[in-house]
Amino acid sequence: MLKLNFSALLLSCFPLFLFAQFSHIDIKEVDNGGVVPGRTYRVYAVMESEGDVIDAIFGEEDKILSIRGDKPFFQHPLGGGLASEITRIGVDKDPTLAYDSWVTIGYEDNYMNEVIAFPPETSMFQNFEDFGGEIRANNGAWFVLPDKRQAMAPEDKRILLMQLTSEGSIYGVINLHGRTAADFSETGEIISGAELIQSEGVEFHIETKKCGILRRLFNSCNI
Repeated sequence: MLKLNFSALLLSCFPLFLFAQFSHIDIKEVDNGGVVPGRTYRVYAVMESEGDVIDAIFGEEDKILSIRGDKPFFQHPLGGGLASEITRIGVDKDPTLAYDSWVTIGYEDNYMNEVIAFPPETSMFQNFEDFGGEIRANNGAWFVLPDKRQAMAPEDKRILLMQLTSEGSIYGVINLHGRTAADFSETGEIISGAELIQSEGVEFHIETKKCGILRRLFNSCNI
């Protein structure tokens, strides 16, 4: 199988090579109302500044990408591994589709969402989609072109990376690629910013707590 160094390929697109960093991972619970098994979480990359870009989440031979749970991820039959496969019409017809497990960059459904897998024939999501199993990659990524609005941090500086629904705890290690916000001249040339962001081995852990009567009473059902 042909091995592709995805991060090296992306590096060739950047005029500057000073490494910058994103800030941290943020995890928020989505109230799914108990209509699907488990609890639903959204995972965000929090950037240093509005306009900073994350254009790829990748895995390579020495930089493994892994997202797994100790119980299966909820997978809706009409869903997919990428948020770009979630349609608003589908959610209207079956609201449980809104809590499907998927990955993305920025957007939560197919509307104007140009996130794709690399390489296109990757089997990275097969176990995830078919069995609610692990996403694992040592030669693949999901990405968007860096000039797309969805890759740019909005005012709250958070870029959505994935939604995961599970009855168990979740463990992740990812590698992020992007650039800091760029300033352009009147002729469209970069005059500042556009510094490389490449953070490797970024870990997150979601420890799901059982929400019995006592936990709800004392408001201790958070992550």
